[in-house]
Amino acid sequence: MTADLLAVDRQGANMHEEIESPGPKIEIDDVVKLELEFNLNLPEDYKEFLLKFNGGLPWLDEYVVDGFYEEYCGIQVLYGIGREIQSSCLDYNIKAYRERINNDLIPIGCSGTNDAICLAIKGNSYGSVYFWDLVKECGKDCPDNLYVISDSFAGFLRKLTKFDD
Repeated sequence: MTADLLAVDRQGANMHEEIESPGPKIEIDDVVKLELEFNLNLPEDYKEFLLKFNGGLPWLDEYVVDGFYEEYCGIQVLYGIGREIQSSCLDYNIKAYRERINNDLIPIGCSGTNDAICLAIKGNSYGSVYFWDLVKECGKDCPDNLYVISDSFAGFLRKLTKFDD
């Protein structure tokens, strides 16, 4: 099952993506409940994605992480709210990573190698998307395993591609 995403980033530019296996339909109240439960202030572009797709797998599912030792990375899943598989749910992963990643970040997805794709929810990098390298995990406040992917969630989606193997 796929669905089309027509989102508007902060500069007003349109983007078009396909998402496989979107989650169940949610309402803004579901997003607000998550924000209240975890004291979050989610960026608007990410809220829009949740309301349209509630997670899933973008058809274009590979991205470059500057400074990372792998040539490129892939997405296993982007988390959502109330998805059928518990490990694909935002609340489950926020709890699971609470003591492992910086308080300014929440995990919003999983790479093909079980690294985390994170979203900055506060601080100077609010809205930025990061790659959290599980292999180099070095403590909650250690930035040595964090790599910036994009300065926004919409920008992250625009960077997705397919590489020829």
